[in-house]
Amino acid sequence: QLKSYVGQIWQAINYYKNDLKGDTILVGDFNSNAIWDKKRKVGNHSEVVCYLRKYKIESLYHRDRNESHGQEKEATLFLLKNRLKPYHMDYFFVSESLIMDKTQLRIGKHEDWIKLSDHMPVWVDGIFC
Repeated sequence: QLKSYVGQIWQAINYYKNDLKGDTILVGDFNSNAIWDKKRKVGNHSEVVCYLRKYKIESLYHRDRNESHGQEKEATLFLLKNRLKPYHMDYFFVSESLIMDKTQLRIGKHEDWIKLSDHMPVWVDGIFC
């Protein structure tokens, strides 16, 4: 039984694997990152990313910025609103078939959003158009 957040995502994408064959968007707080892969032997972050790639589903952030998982330069979370504890944990995975030339992912800035949440908002423009 996988009880971690990413373990639950691992179970879900395996359970719904037939639905991943069509146009797919998976978005939200995965509460995971490749930097913690060693703590989980099954269903870690990198395994989820690799599994989704088999279905041509990619993280829009990583695709656009050409960054590896675990090497993100932009944080989506500042743990307990602490600017010194930045992490990338919120993802927008999307089928390649849905990505257009003008598709763009934006992450809210710390100074604009930290009073409201330790998570920064993530926007995607230009999908489905």
